Amino acid sequence: MRTYSSFILALSLIGMTWFSKSQDTSSYKIKSTYSTIENCNYVTGGIYIVWWDKTYDYSRQANELLKTLVDVQNDCIGTYHMSDPPNPVAGYFYNVYIHNPKKDLFPDDWAMGQGTDDNKLPYLTIPVAYAKTGSPGAQHEGFHIFQYRANSPGFKYSGDSQWFIEATANWYAAMKHPESKEEYVTASAVTSNPQVTMWYSFENREPGEKENWQRGCHQYGMNIFLNYLTDVRKVSKALLAGSFYGNISLMPQEYLYDQLGKEKFCDLYADFAAHNVSGYPGFPAGVEERSARELKKYGDSLDIHPIVQTFTDAGTGGNWIRPSKDFVTRGWGYNVYKINNTGNASYTFLLQGDTKGSDGATAGFRGRVVVRTGMTARQYPLKMSDAINGKTKIKVKSEDKEVYLIVAATPKFFTGNQTYSYQVKIDR
Repeated sequence: MRTYSSFILALSLIGMTWFSKSQDTSSYKIKSTYSTIENCNYVTGGIYIVWWDKTYDYSRQANELLKTLVDVQNDCIGTYHMSDPPNPVAGYFYNVYIHNPKKDLFPDDWAMGQGTDDNKLPYLTIPVAYAKTGSPGAQHEGFHIFQYRANSPGFKYSGDSQWFIEATANWYAAMKHPESKEEYVTASAVTSNPQVTMWYSFENREPGEKENWQRGCHQYGMNIFLNYLTDVRKVSKALLAGSFYGNISLMPQEYLYDQLGKEKFCDLYADFAAHNVSGYPGFPAGVEERSARELKKYGDSLDIHPIVQTFTDAGTGGNWIRPSKDFVTRGWGYNVYKINNTGNASYTFLLQGDTKGSDGATAGFRGRVVVRTGMTARQYPLKMSDAINGKTKIKVKSEDKEVYLIVAATPKFFTGNQTYSYQVKIDR
């Protein structure tokens, strides 16, 4: 990545200024590694300075982007009590660069994201196509700005905590667009391989696992869990956003378990799995179809495992069955079994979980049954006699075309890729 000379100039020297109503920007100074006032124009507002190559007229895009980022700032600071990045704390604007890939003076390998420059200050790069009022991409990246100085050591951008940083940024963008299915296009990255952990990312995959779209996007797709918690089940939004500045040593998944309570969080996770199978009720219309198209377009068709086994007007034939190696659920993952139903019937579902995971952790499970009738779905919990055994019986009619059994692994263990096996029996 090529760089340009650093400099410090007073705000009054040159450029255009757009002021937030809530913030006086006159005290901030300019300090940039990638631009100068000779080769770039800029506009300022809030804590931000937005730059673009003078060769182009991006003044409209810059003002739209600026308004979007100031709105994010107002949410993160005013509503969620997060913290400014180090730039304004040190007296400088936060640099945002609108770039036109391979056609301007900025590095050709820039995409959309946050980096740290030679001055050890974070900055944001936004392709011109995303420099719009209310751009979800800009909102996602804008949320990252206010995660930068997080003081919760358990929330590092690595290993088994990395997922939460990306999932919360997508969660925030989705909340800003409550009617849009486009903010859930990576949902299929979760449902195509639901057996992997809640915290699965490209940072902590198992040795030898495939590298593809659905596995790489899992951490982004997990906003479906966070949006389910806050938008459907009314969990506090501040519980998620404010956690970055709570001096929390627990990893995010354990923090949620601790804050919401063991029983409640286990049930919420199993309900979330059922929500995915039910067609995402409570989410914008069309999420299921839209995310399926994304998987078909970008995903690896040889690495899709949404259903362990499918039956037609039948159960397991009186047998107990186990998921195979490709399907067995990891901690805080889940499995799905499907019945294609054509008549009136009663089904009994039985779950017997192993007491220990593959590495010896104490196991825990929750079960759900989902019945889909056209565009509607109803859910039933398995009645758990203890942490690993459950049972329920339901009646269905001929119009109930799809019946699903969901087995979710909910152990009190929140790291690694340990598997938790079990057996199920379905009687018709």
